[in-house]
This record gives sequence, C-alpha cells and structure tokens, in this order.
Amino acid sequence: MSREQMPSASAGRWLSQRDAFATENVEWEEFYSNNRSQIPHLTGSVHQYRQTMREAKMRAQQHGTPIDEGLKVDNLSTDSPSRLKLRIYKPLSPEAKGAVMIYFHGGGWALGDLEGEDNICRVLCVQAMLNVVSVDYRLAPENPHPAAIQDAITALRWVCQTNLTHEFDKSKIYVGGTSAGANLAAVLSQLSPTLGVDIRGQLLLSPVLCSSELHYQRMGLKSMEQFVDTPILDQRSMKQFIEWYQPYDRADPTVSPLLSRDLGGSPPSFIMICGRDPLRDEALAYADKLEERSIPLRVAVYQGMPHAFWIFPELTTSKTATQDMINGARWLSSEARST
Repeated sequence: MSREQMPSASAGRWLSQRDAFATENVEWEEFYSNNRSQIPHLTGSVHQYRQTMREAKMRAQQHGTPIDEGLKVDNLSTDSPSRLKLRIYKPLSPEAKGAVMIYFHGGGWALGDLEGEDNICRVLCVQAMLNVVSVDYRLAPENPHPAAIQDAITALRWVCQTNLTHEFDKSKIYVGGTSAGANLAAVLSQLSPTLGVDIRGQLLLSPVLCSSELHYQRMGLKSMEQFVDTPILDQRSMKQFIEWYQPYDRADPTVSPLLSRDLGGSPPSFIMICGRDPLRDEALAYADKLEERSIPLRVAVYQGMPHAFWIFPELTTSKTATQDMINGARWLSSEARST
C-alpha cells in the first residue's frame, strides 16, 4: 500500500510514523518465501556485487512490460572533460514540451549501468512525457567520490549546452534517480544554483541521504540498525558501498544531502520510501526537513517493503509504485508550470 500526501503544517510527521511503515506486507512476505533464490544477496568482491545486481535488474527488464513505441532512444557521449556515456529518451507525442529529466541509476555508487533501469527511463519518457537523459557515471571504487558528482555536473552542463540541438527546454530541467542515483540527483539539486541552473524538481526513489553515523545517531534515525539483514539491501552492503565510495567527509552535503544547511532552496520533491529499508529513516527525516521549509512535497511510502522492491515487477505493489512514480513526475511538471 502506498501513502501519498500533500504537505501539512505539522513538522516531523513522516519520521514519527516509521513504526507503522515497518508493518509486515503480506504480499512481499509470501513472494519472498516462494522466490528466495531470485532475491539478490550482495556479497564478495565489487565484481561479484556487480554481477549479482546486474542479473537481478536484467531479470526485472525481462519480466516487465516492454515499452518500444512512443519514443526514440539514442546513445551519445559528451566531448569533455571526459567521454561520459548518456542514453537519451525522447517522447514522440506532440504534447511533449521539451521538459528533460537527468536520471541516475542506483547501485551504491559502485554498481549499475544504462541497461539496468532502462524500463524506468522508458516509462518516464512515454508516460510522463519527459525527455530523459540517463547518465552512465563513473563507478567506485575505481573512481571514488567525487567522480560521480563531477559526471552529474557534466551531464547537467551538457543538457544546457545542447538544448537547441535536442529541443530541451532549459527552463524545465528535473533530476531523478534510485538509491545512490537519487543521492546524486539530490546533490545536483543543491549544487545547481552555484552552476547557474534552475532545477525545477527532483524525483527520489529509495534515496541515500545520510552516510554519517554520528549524525544518524544524533538525529534519532534507527532504520540502519533496525534492518541489519534485509533483502536486496542490508546494513552490511550499505557500509561496503560507502567504503568503496571513499568520501573525504561522510557528513559533507555532497555525500549526505540531508545535512545541508541550505535545504530551503530545494526544488519541489517527490520521494518514494520503502518501509523496511535501511535507508528509510533518512528519507523520512529529509521529507520532514523539506516540509519544515515549505518545499512543495509529495511522499509515497510502501509499508513493509524492502529497498527498491520494484525490481520485481510482477508484484502488485510494484505496479502501484510505477504508477506513483508516473504521477509524481507529472506532479513535478505541474508544479513547475504553476511557478
């Protein structure tokens, strides 16, 4: 079940509901019991992690409904400062108005590629009528922090510089992503004013928002300790990801956007949060902080579901989440039009 709400005046309401969000989801428990061998278990070297997650994501592509019509897809590369690979999805509908979302795949900054979330980008393109620029950013540990952020900035500048060529509307730039990709999207939103770009909205799916254990404790966040051994993502694998990412300061806002002192400048935000995800509490706390600062916000919480469960598209809750994502992207577009 998803819970989608408009902002209210009461501060702290999202984090205060975390126990209710952790309540068991019957559909997931039955699916997990019957399909345990299909659930990715991350262990071993970074190459083993990559292989395990790639197999899980490609399974998701195969079980999902393919979207081959209503869009054009091209693979491109930027010229400088490095040859960054991009995949561009363009809606063919005459109603599309040039709005563009820069999208970052998940994978703990160390896993993933343009293929694993291809379906998500196609859905956003056709159903939300967005041009989507999917970014094949450099991965850790070979390319530690801030390489991925530098690539995110490169992608943003590329969109702005090629807007006429690709018929992008520079006044309608959005960012989005899953997990560590959502982290990059949130970081780019915070950096965009210094880059002279107005990002109009962010779509954050199961985002990584606080990697500082000290601040986690100070803020009363509990999900990382509560969900030590959860499917898809657990405490151990999350700690491994941050070790591979090697940030110089885990409390820096380019690593932990939740800790930014400038959240009041955030764009309208749509956040999808999983009820039994180690990352749950940092996302709930982020939602609370945005509400406190009167940022236009919508939140969908999936009771009892693990991190990024929509890699199993056969679940009814995954179908709900997909529609929520579409509605969230459309809402962001409508917010941009109203301002």
